[in-house]
Amino acid sequence: MSTTSTKRNIVFATIPRDYVVLNPEERETKWRQFIELLHLEDFPIHRLYLFINPTGRMHIRLFYAELKKAQRGIRITFVPVKAENDFTVRDIRSSYRFFSGFFSRFTFDTGAFDYYMYFSSGNLFAHAFMLILLINLHSLPLRIVHLRRERDAGGRDWFAEIYEGKISRWVSEIGQYERDRSDALDFLKSSIKTGNAAFNTLIRDIEHVAMHSSAPILLSGPTGSGKSQLARRIYELRRDRGMVSGPFVSVNCATLRGDSALSTLFGHVRGAFTGAQHAREGLLRAANNGILFLDEIGELTPDIQVLLLKAIEEKRFMPFGSDREVESCFQLICATNRRLGDDVRAGKFRLDLLSRINLWHFDLPALSERREDIEPNVDYELRRITAEKGLFAEFLPAARRRWLSFAVSDEAVWPSNFRTLAASMERMLTWSFQGVIDEATVEKEIALLRTKWKNGSPQPFTPEQRPQSSSAGIRFPLQEELARRGILPPPEERDLFDAVQLEEVIAVCRASASRTEAGRKLFACSRARKRSADDTARLGKYLKSHGLSWEAIQKT
Repeated sequence: MSTTSTKRNIVFATIPRDYVVLNPEERETKWRQFIELLHLEDFPIHRLYLFINPTGRMHIRLFYAELKKAQRGIRITFVPVKAENDFTVRDIRSSYRFFSGFFSRFTFDTGAFDYYMYFSSGNLFAHAFMLILLINLHSLPLRIVHLRRERDAGGRDWFAEIYEGKISRWVSEIGQYERDRSDALDFLKSSIKTGNAAFNTLIRDIEHVAMHSSAPILLSGPTGSGKSQLARRIYELRRDRGMVSGPFVSVNCATLRGDSALSTLFGHVRGAFTGAQHAREGLLRAANNGILFLDEIGELTPDIQVLLLKAIEEKRFMPFGSDREVESCFQLICATNRRLGDDVRAGKFRLDLLSRINLWHFDLPALSERREDIEPNVDYELRRITAEKGLFAEFLPAARRRWLSFAVSDEAVWPSNFRTLAASMERMLTWSFQGVIDEATVEKEIALLRTKWKNGSPQPFTPEQRPQSSSAGIRFPLQEELARRGILPPPEERDLFDAVQLEEVIAVCRASASRTEAGRKLFACSRARKRSADDTARLGKYLKSHGLSWEAIQKT
């Protein structure tokens, strides 16, 4: 690019050590661009400043001799830099001190000269470092110039290309990148401002991994800590950046049992089992080119774990009843509230599967570990309810102060973390008048929470005490799943006898095509001793005694 300016050009450049310590065969290649720079007709140089490492001073004479052959009256000034490692990161402090001092003393005469920073190949760090210094030290009147090699009709090989913008534009572009990155972090936190330093660091790490790796991610943490919401946010971030094009497919592994688990995950062919009148794609195939989210992955049975490991590693699997493999290229995010390492030692979870899914493992803290974040999450819930329900939601000032004082105190245990907090906000909005929460409403909710927690609601677990099982060391995944959907109280709130019995009843209902079929299975022995029996009615009464219905159990 030719320059039409009447002002003369002054150029700054850095010279790496290997430019001056070369054997004769290498010199021409390395030095060619500097020599051609001095030959350019369309970019006449008045003065050239070359920053060199002092360790190369004894070899600089050869380089200077070559430049003088082409200099045509150009004034060349070698500036020794007091740095031991040639402007590398190992010596950044002394280099910074030198350049700061040099440009603080340098006088720019922009009325008579144009100033440039010359980019030469093989010297990227030195120049990038130089630019960072210039951008951050001073608003210097510098543009960028580099050489482009391309033969034109006149036989010329080398051309000067000038970056026409000012360095401030580079700063602007860097700033835009930082804003985009900040937006990504804010997006992962659902626009909730957090004051917890550890959580902010965690989110920064997740953001970096989400943007730079497609390897499986394992999210662990107590129930209600936000694992599912974060998984969806990771998907949306990757989708918006063009990293995935397929859907977000979520499955709660606690609901997968028997042949239905195989069909749900891997699909089935027509006639694979009784009642399979149509083929089913399966969730792994549905997640092709997207993200498969396996929530509560620790609940998978050993046989499913084996098949899943193969599908993750090979991106190929066999649908239930088929003799042909199918392909699905999905990214994987898993979540658990269990300590899978302990499950491996207990023989409940495969070590090879754990090794495959936890390349990136992030442990989300409980709400009790982030009490400074309760207030911004309360504000988030108010905004969410307002947006979702079209209902204005807000505290009166005194009511807000009272609620936050209780919410951040040690008295507030938040057993299900953010899920408990959200439920509490929902109740207060329901009791409020026109969405305005007053002190009476807050006191009513505080009294309710105190009663619930006093009467045995589980206390939150520390990271070292992540829940392994419900009472007596037994898990009730079907009841836990219904509890998460707000259909059933958690199993911890009922006697072990009732919990064991109810879990089996729910499992039979899930596996049955009708109420009648479920009743026959559950009451097979007792009905044989009766002349007539209404198994459906007996089942209905049992479910009703626990606040359940057939429809609620079947709805997945």
